[in-house]
Amino acid sequence: MALVTVMTFTRVHEAELARTALEAEGIPAVVLDRFTGDRFFENAPKGIRLQVNEEDAEDADAVLNRMAGLGDAEYVTPSDELPWQPPDACPNCGAPDVARRQKWVAFFIVAAFVFAISYMQDATLLGFFIVAASAVFFLVAPTWRCRECGHTW
Repeated sequence: MALVTVMTFTRVHEAELARTALEAEGIPAVVLDRFTGDRFFENAPKGIRLQVNEEDAEDADAVLNRMAGLGDAEYVTPSDELPWQPPDACPNCGAPDVARRQKWVAFFIVAAFVFAISYMQDATLLGFFIVAASAVFFLVAPTWRCRECGHTW
């Protein structure tokens, strides 16, 4: 009966929480290297190991995945298998008339105006930072728009 490491933690309390969850499921577990870290922050340089019996490793992995919110991690289809599909309906009203928003056109128009104004005001560095900030804004802006209800996502 050999012990195997199922997870490595940076803090003792995280490892103890995982050990308690495993033992609540009937899986005996042990925390190793709990005293090798910094006493104030509890950080271990090489990690704090959580180990279980070799025959319990699969069950322990499932419990730890559930704790991390990845209960169905093994059953998710990789994105390489299925090609990406655009949305076929609005999540708000269900209408099939969905259009992709042209964010880059709006970005280039804003960037041209900002650079022109900042060049005329002799503040090109400020203009650069404004364009950089607007690029972030346009990247996080909604991509899709429903032509029926106007909902964007």
